[in-house]
Amino acid sequence: MLLGWLVLTLAQSVWANHQEEQCVTTVFSAYNYISFAGLPTKGMWDTRCRNTLEVASIYAATEIYCDDIERAAGLTRLAAECQEFGHQELLPKDAVAENLTDDAIRNMRKVDYQELSRALPVNEPVIISQSYFDLVFNTINSWESVSWLHHAFSYAGYAYWGGIMSLGMALRLSDWKFHRRQRQTERVIEANVYPFLRTLEHTPILGTMIHWLHTHIMTPAPLATRGRHLLGCAFSTRAEALVVLGFWVLSTVFSIVGYHTFTGNIYYPDIPSQVLRYSADRTGIMSFANFPLLWLFAGRNNIFLWATGWSFASFNIFHRHVARVATLQAVVHSVFYVIMFFQSELSTDALQLRFKMLIVSSNDSRKSLERNDQDLRAGTIAMVILLITSLDRIRIATYELFLIAHIVLSVITLVGCFYHTVIFEGNEYWKYLWPSVAIWVIDRSLRIMRLCYCNIHVSLSHKGLMKTTVTSMTYDERTDVVRMEVTPGASSLHPLPGQYYFLYQPFRLTGWESHPFTIAAWSYETGDHSSLTPTSLRHPGNLSEVSHMPLLSGSSSDQAPLTILGDASPGGKEPQRLKLIFWVRPYDGWTRHLRQKCLSAPSLATETNVLLEGPYGDTFPIWRYESVLIIVGGTGIASAVPYIQDHLRRSVQDWERDSQSEKTRVRDIELVWTARQAAFIRDVSCRELKTAFDRDDFSASFYTTGDSTTCTENLNELELNIQRGRPHLQSLIMSRAADASSAGSSLVILEGPAATATYRRLLKFKRDKFNKCSNCPDSDQ
Repeated sequence: MLLGWLVLTLAQSVWANHQEEQCVTTVFSAYNYISFAGLPTKGMWDTRCRNTLEVASIYAATEIYCDDIERAAGLTRLAAECQEFGHQELLPKDAVAENLTDDAIRNMRKVDYQELSRALPVNEPVIISQSYFDLVFNTINSWESVSWLHHAFSYAGYAYWGGIMSLGMALRLSDWKFHRRQRQTERVIEANVYPFLRTLEHTPILGTMIHWLHTHIMTPAPLATRGRHLLGCAFSTRAEALVVLGFWVLSTVFSIVGYHTFTGNIYYPDIPSQVLRYSADRTGIMSFANFPLLWLFAGRNNIFLWATGWSFASFNIFHRHVARVATLQAVVHSVFYVIMFFQSELSTDALQLRFKMLIVSSNDSRKSLERNDQDLRAGTIAMVILLITSLDRIRIATYELFLIAHIVLSVITLVGCFYHTVIFEGNEYWKYLWPSVAIWVIDRSLRIMRLCYCNIHVSLSHKGLMKTTVTSMTYDERTDVVRMEVTPGASSLHPLPGQYYFLYQPFRLTGWESHPFTIAAWSYETGDHSSLTPTSLRHPGNLSEVSHMPLLSGSSSDQAPLTILGDASPGGKEPQRLKLIFWVRPYDGWTRHLRQKCLSAPSLATETNVLLEGPYGDTFPIWRYESVLIIVGGTGIASAVPYIQDHLRRSVQDWERDSQSEKTRVRDIELVWTARQAAFIRDVSCRELKTAFDRDDFSASFYTTGDSTTCTENLNELELNIQRGRPHLQSLIMSRAADASSAGSSLVILEGPAATATYRRLLKFKRDKFNKCSNCPDSDQ
């Protein structure tokens, strides 16, 4: 908000300075409608700056209608514009001094608007009448004030999103500071602060307000009756829908208010014509102003992703609606100008206003107008096609085609906008376009840097040995899942729950494409040994005390031993390598190509070239809560395993002291997983989840929608009960909430992605409230 006030204050000061110049601007603009004899006889700036009779008339009129401050500011501006646009000096007063005496000015002929025909040049200086001056002044003042509002209302969009981002950053900062203090003085806080917070939450006013805010704004879907879809658009939470709705309202209101109109306007005599022209310009400028927001919200390296802790999917929702608003404004802008062109031929004076100080002849102006109109139509059509191809059904059905079209059409739109506005003085509208280019270049550069960082490692200690990313794939026909094990070239990556990477396959025809996948699991490999933590984080304690803690098998084979802590390589001679595991559900496009490549291999396993870009995503701190309920579906289990894995690491004694991280407070974790293939449940349970079943604080319920019967199986001494159908989530959640309420503990619910949506919702639960969140990154799984 402070930034918004500073911008408005600066704009007001600039506008005040501009008003001081407006008197002289009115004078020399009024003389555009009068022709003078003498040389030069042609060219707006030639006659305005060098014709003796016109310059003398301008000086004389300023003596009558302008005060000393206005005269000095206005004549300074006129002299500067003569040099900039006319490439010549303004005749000084001394050159026409004989016409500027008091008697000469008093005896000059006064003329009204349209009293003199432009086809008949006058051969003496003349003075415009008071009514003529007022009419031109009101016309220019109306134009300038509305033009100022065009840009001011465009900046209001930046102030709106700046306020939203500031609120998100403030919430993230306060959360970080509170939990940092909580970690340092845990006992004091639990003894003093928690009782105080419980008291606050149960006060009649504040407690009701907090509960209402979380219950009705932060957590629920936009509409209770229609799920997460509102007016054909998908939203994760009601808060996102309200933010988007606020932007739509702001853009709509600012597109239709603030027009200063009056009857008799020199450029547009009737009020409908004025409204039509002002609306066309307003919507065009506001559409341009949305371009930097479009590119910012679409970027993977958007700094606000880190600053607010919001998901990429939230910003993608913002990106789509900013794009829709900008496209609608561009369409209105184009339609209104087409209407104006069909209504009448633009006059020379209107052209001069249209191109404001542009140094071209009337014929050149008309040619420029025609070319400008073509650029306008091309850019608008490209934006409309962009919007159509971005619709959910089209994007999901033909993602690769959508991606190519999106990039190509975005470039066409941006280039078309540059050409569309090249005719304006000083390229004044490019200030909205160059930031978009800069944001795109920065984002692409950071992507390349991430690619190099993740996939290339040069070890100087090994005589310049360079390591690159190595990938193996295995396809299981029973589970219909491709298991991808990636060993990054970088040795300094430290995965966290909730993170995801973009995967490239560079040596394909479409190798520039990238696909996001959640990290399903990871391990640190040293020879034949695996562990969940890198050597730098291991506590040199008794290995036997923690050998029962591991979660991951870390490889395709169940034979490799796994430890969580301790030195996996007694000699310490072999380098440790990180292995990332991704589960890929084959559909169309690239994922189907991966499956086909595995099927063409003899053992359904093969190696391929894959590059990583990341990590992206944010970790939700489930370790701050006593009870955790994880609900996932299909390959959404990839979002759950890392959190279970992280809980096991944090459960180790002295973890907080050794790793400088917060020790887990979780007392129990319950996993509810529904999958189409029961074979996938069996496979993950026997690998990634096997050791978790040995713990008292972990339980799981499995459901299948593909198999026809419920079954109980013993696999490698692991008993699995896989039920047919789907769980009744409402009763499950309410039961867990009631248990947490009766125990006076906190409950957090982690939801896996139902499709490719990403959302995280948090509602603090103490006694009669429950805490719910979802933190699952975008995925093509």
